[in-house]
Amino acid sequence: MRKPGLLLALLAVSSVLSSCGSTQPDYFSPSQSSVVARKMQARVYFSVEESDVMSAAAALLQDMGYSIDEVEARLGVISASKRANATNRLQAFGTLTLDSMKCALTFLMACSGNYYGEIDDVQDIRLTLVSMPNDSGDVAVRITIQRTIYDKRGRVSEQSTITDADVYESMFAKLSKAVFLEEQGI
Repeated sequence: MRKPGLLLALLAVSSVLSSCGSTQPDYFSPSQSSVVARKMQARVYFSVEESDVMSAAAALLQDMGYSIDEVEARLGVISASKRANATNRLQAFGTLTLDSMKCALTFLMACSGNYYGEIDDVQDIRLTLVSMPNDSGDVAVRITIQRTIYDKRGRVSEQSTITDADVYESMFAKLSKAVFLEEQGI
């Protein structure tokens, strides 16, 4: 009598173990979206010194209103940040209208301004630049930009990585000019 029960138990265990051996996705391969993001966030500067790229980048970031938070020249890393206005006029108009309507409908008894406190107020922008020289004298540069938006009450309303290709295009265009000026000693 034990034989059929033992056989069923072995069959159940082997089916469970065989399902564990099925093909698993490759967790160490980059996703298609990360490959696209990397392409958008990276450029190669040909026949330049890494020190010129780093110098130009630091000067450019300061010209753009960023504070340089950290520089690790040996590793080719610059971290910078700045605070900027995040108020959206349409959002502000809508929330002020809601607060006004609430006051009018409750005969001024419920005028707490609840919606006004949810308006986006400021954003902290953090930029990280990484330069990677190669043996042929070229320097690959990758820039990533994140932002944290705070509402009027100081609460975080959004955290995100900037994914707008135009932002990176503009940044690299400015960096290209800055690298050229740095190479020319201007």
